[in-house]
Amino acid sequence: NTPDQGSWKANQSSDTVLDMVFRDNSAMFSITLGEEGVSVDRYGTPSLPYLLQESVILHSVLDEISSIANEGDIEAKDRLLQLDGSGDAIEEARGTLPARKA
Repeated sequence: NTPDQGSWKANQSSDTVLDMVFRDNSAMFSITLGEEGVSVDRYGTPSLPYLLQESVILHSVLDEISSIANEGDIEAKDRLLQLDGSGDAIEEARGTLPARKA
């Protein structure tokens, strides 16, 4: 289940922010990379197609974050991204998405 071609327009608004605008202009989200974490903010009144496509994109983003934080032979202290606490943050974030991972 991948996004339909042309569904999203990406705009890197700064070195740490990526804005994603949906084709029906009902809503958009921004991914912000910061020293203390990664945040996603939604703007607008999302349509149902937007919500479904947003979930597809964000599940992929969470997969990449998990890969960076957990995979490979790199010591935890030397990784580009480290998870605090029990490491459940990625699964907790998945639980907030409107559609479950396919």
